Amino acid sequence: MKKYEIMYIINPTVLEEGREALITEINELLQANGATIAKTEKWGERKLAYPIEKKKSGFYVLTTFEIDGVKLAEVEAKLNIMESVMRYIVVKLD
Repeated sequence: MKKYEIMYIINPTVLEEGREALITEINELLQANGATIAKTEKWGERKLAYPIEKKKSGFYVLTTFEIDGVKLAEVEAKLNIMESVMRYIVVKLD
């Protein structure tokens, strides 16, 4: 099991309750694929460097977790089809 971080940006049109549900859904998706979540940080709504889908801001979330690299591909496949997640990046930690 290797350590990873995922940073994702939630569409700003998603309301507070929807954001909480989406963060929980993504954490459950990670855990369902064998991940152990160390922490989840909500960075809040911030201005984007460039517009994405005509949006100028987004809600940033950073999650640190451990997972097998093979299972990570399954998680990314599900994140790709989530409409509320505008962008995400997964980084392997040392």
